Amino acid sequence: MQIEEFDHVCCQLVILCLTPYDRCHNPSHKIDRAYIMQYNAADKYRRMLRAYGVLERISTDNGNSISNTDARDAAEDFFNQCYHFKDWIKKDTSVRVDQDVEEFINSSTAMQLAADNCNSLKHAGLDRRSRSGKEIERVNTHMKLDITSRGFVASSRLELTIGGQSYDAFKLATECVRAWDDYLRKNQVSFPEP
Repeated sequence: MQIEEFDHVCCQLVILCLTPYDRCHNPSHKIDRAYIMQYNAADKYRRMLRAYGVLERISTDNGNSISNTDARDAAEDFFNQCYHFKDWIKKDTSVRVDQDVEEFINSSTAMQLAADNCNSLKHAGLDRRSRSGKEIERVNTHMKLDITSRGFVASSRLELTIGGQSYDAFKLATECVRAWDDYLRKNQVSFPEP
């Protein structure tokens, strides 16, 4: 995330603000600097990939420890990063795409399910019609402990039941990453290495 710095500006006790103020209207405010948020889609994309890496580790090999909430937390974080990446594409002025990002989300089953999962968890249930046209019915955690030559290896997978069909959260996340990579490639968007 890049932040531009402005000297001698008050943002009325807000550290990050969208617009700088010429002067403060409250003399008790002593803030000398304000920051303007910049939405860098490359940063959000990398954040999504890091969240995917955590979900992959928890789903396959978490070493010798695991919690019954690890998979749920990792999946929620991934689907949040994955779905909201679309907003960063829209707001990053350096990114130009030919296909509308909302159209892309609606044309991909994996992305529709990611959107529904994300919005359901964000809003404590879907307030509007789901993108997939299906309801999230149940979320189950499956924990596994394998004995290997290096000792116990723990893993935890999240199973989502949506519209009567069972989905493995990590496999769905993998489909989402592939879908985003295809979308970026088709729109000739590439992000430089950090």
